[in-house]
Amino acid sequence: MNIGSLARDKDYLLETVLFAGKLLLENGAETSRVEDTMERMIRHAIGDSRPTSDYTYVTVNGIFVKLNSGGSQFQRIDKRQYDLNKICGINQISRDFAAGRISLQDMRHRLFAIERDVCKLKLWHKFICTACLSGSIILLFGGSFVDVPAAIFAGLVAYFMHSWLTRALHAPFLPEYGAALLGGVAGYIAFTYRGVHLDLIMMGAVAPLVPGIAITNAIRDMMARHYISGMIVAIEALFTASALGAGIASAYYLFFGK
Repeated sequence: MNIGSLARDKDYLLETVLFAGKLLLENGAETSRVEDTMERMIRHAIGDSRPTSDYTYVTVNGIFVKLNSGGSQFQRIDKRQYDLNKICGINQISRDFAAGRISLQDMRHRLFAIERDVCKLKLWHKFICTACLSGSIILLFGGSFVDVPAAIFAGLVAYFMHSWLTRALHAPFLPEYGAALLGGVAGYIAFTYRGVHLDLIMMGAVAPLVPGIAITNAIRDMMARHYISGMIVAIEALFTASALGAGIASAYYLFFGK
């Protein structure tokens, strides 16, 4: 094999592994998982039998990958969402590749298929899940069944407004603030018709928007000694929670402020 062919093989490997890391990070995987997955792919591809290696470095906004024999690449990450189905699919592809069940080319093709895949969750599925979450919060915190319909209504308004605002604004934290504000207004209106505990209804409004995955990822990253990424994600989750709180506070001010 000539030098040009070797260089192309290295670039192909780096591009494929970098693409897998990009998909993981963009769909909500913690940085420690991204690094571990990419390291396993590279070790298998080049025949490195060591249990640990240092071919990659991952942060919240960028991925570096390099080979000791030469060649390095960088990928910037500008957008992130949460799609656990894609993360599970990429993890399975990584396991199949590391076990020798698929080739590098097969892995690349399957990764592109996952990228093209869209969420198949139907609207009524989202409706039911959001309603169950918002309604159950009332009962978990000792509320009354009378408050459940109001909390469900407020939660649905907040969730679907957040989905619309996220697509319309393309800005962080503003969708959370706007959705919490409108969900709080909807919760208060429902409370005036049939409700007992306004504070619990407001909790039900923001329950679907609480950044639980981000908080979990931050804790996992810090426990894996990825302190920078963990702190960044924790701060982002804190700002998201603050935006939700500000939205609910604004809704209270609209009705009770002087």
